[in-house]
Amino acid sequence: MKYSKRVISMILAVSFLAIGLVSCKDDSDENGYMAENVSYDIIFPAGSDKSLEASANALKNKIEQIAGVKFNVRDDRVESGEDVSSKKEILIGNTDRVESKALRVKLDGVNNEKAFAIEANANKICIIGKNVDITVRAVKYFVNNYVSLSEESGTLTLPTELSMARSADTGTTIFPETLTELRFGKKQNVFSSNDIMSEKSYYYPTAVILEHQANPADNGKIIATLNSSEHFYSILESTDDGESFKEITQVYDRVNANCRGGRMPMLYELPADMGSYKKGTLVLAGTSSALTSSSDEKSAIVIYYSADAGKTWTAGQSIDFGAGRTDGDGIWEPFLIYEQETGRLYCFYSDDRDSEHDQKIVYKYTTDLISWTGAGGVGSDKAPFEAVASSDYKPRPGMVSITKMSNGEYIMVYEVGHSKYGDSTATVHFKKSKKLDDWSDVSDIGEQIISVDGRAFGSAPWCAYTPVGGQNGLFITTGRYRDDRNTDPSEPDLFISFDYGETFVTIENPFDYENTDLHLGKFGYSPFLLTAGDGKTIYYFNTSFFKPLNQTQCIEMVKIEIIP
Repeated sequence: MKYSKRVISMILAVSFLAIGLVSCKDDSDENGYMAENVSYDIIFPAGSDKSLEASANALKNKIEQIAGVKFNVRDDRVESGEDVSSKKEILIGNTDRVESKALRVKLDGVNNEKAFAIEANANKICIIGKNVDITVRAVKYFVNNYVSLSEESGTLTLPTELSMARSADTGTTIFPETLTELRFGKKQNVFSSNDIMSEKSYYYPTAVILEHQANPADNGKIIATLNSSEHFYSILESTDDGESFKEITQVYDRVNANCRGGRMPMLYELPADMGSYKKGTLVLAGTSSALTSSSDEKSAIVIYYSADAGKTWTAGQSIDFGAGRTDGDGIWEPFLIYEQETGRLYCFYSDDRDSEHDQKIVYKYTTDLISWTGAGGVGSDKAPFEAVASSDYKPRPGMVSITKMSNGEYIMVYEVGHSKYGDSTATVHFKKSKKLDDWSDVSDIGEQIISVDGRAFGSAPWCAYTPVGGQNGLFITTGRYRDDRNTDPSEPDLFISFDYGETFVTIENPFDYENTDLHLGKFGYSPFLLTAGDGKTIYYFNTSFFKPLNQTQCIEMVKIEIIP
């Protein structure tokens, strides 16, 4: 695999705070600033390579250049009886401080000769690499990423709670608490129009890695589909682990007259027999609506089945019906998940029909892939169960995805639209439950996902989990854009949790959203994450532009490799 050399920063901490090194105007200072209440020293090891001392002075000069704050530079020797434990220090390399020694032990456990680590607490900031050259590069990384000046207050900020590590050569992220590394592969094209001047849109990608097929030769194949401007689902197959895809068939809605399929698909492979349907059956759930968009009066969640690894499909049934977009009473965005304990296949979806809710998340389930049960009983005309239905009319929870973690909990991630920000803007929230039919107080819109350094994201989320990547595994979720308001939408970070969703940290997204208007088109819309069976790879699909002409949208994929 070829790895990306993009810079990917990772902050792993219970919280991320910044200490303000306050500067104020002083006419007698040629820089216009002087520091108040600052006592940081920059420390390098006595008798060390001269490049470490030079690096310490370069850090000092950069800080002075940014804010006029004066830091002292000296080696780590102390006077007899002197207590430096409470002194504010930036420690570079293998100093004699206990903080440097502890971080050195952690770094020695990383099997990467070009790795470095940075840790900070209230008094000490430690910067150390595998060798002197890597330490020097680590100092440069620290300056570029963690030394900044607030434009509003003229305050120099440095981290006071931080724990991160990365590789200096591959641009990959290393998590020091778990000694886990993430590597991004190169982008692979999944689907694009044959007409490079086409204005057709392709989004809502979804895929499965076959694991339960009767023919062993089919296992390991990736079967994918997507929402398109056409009236059908294009079924794609990869036999080379995502290096290439080819179309193997097309699926139309043969159940509902005068309706078009091809919208908002979800693929799933049955892990067990269900009724007359055998283990390994592929299930496709999608949204159909009226053929004439000007009279979009009908919507339906339709189920299709394939018993031959996606080559041919049978139209099953519509599990629920709604009106259309013009009436604001439709049903959209199905999500399928199987619950092993009950033998149920659940279908969650967005529901606009309730007059007391602008939108809510609902679900039905089946044990035979024929009869679907909701709160109103069995049948497509029966009301579904509610999962998230705000007591306030305005919030619009929807676009749900769910994964099960190794602690036995399901975590559900979804967007919550907020009309006060505009129709196309939403924050991302989550709920957790031990059972798929119990989401506690359904009127609670859940907890917003915010990282430890205050970042948030919005619109069209998707989530995945792998037990690989630490004691508690790795939960990952992404969306269409950062939700910091007034933030460039070209920074839609990936959000990661190592503690079952209790705290989140961020890494840079491998998909560039540059030169893209946040509220126009479908670029970056409805990303998709898929975990491999062994948990060591996460496949990340997203909407991009056909390059170099950027005239049509296409679907691309990046493999995220997890190195324990």
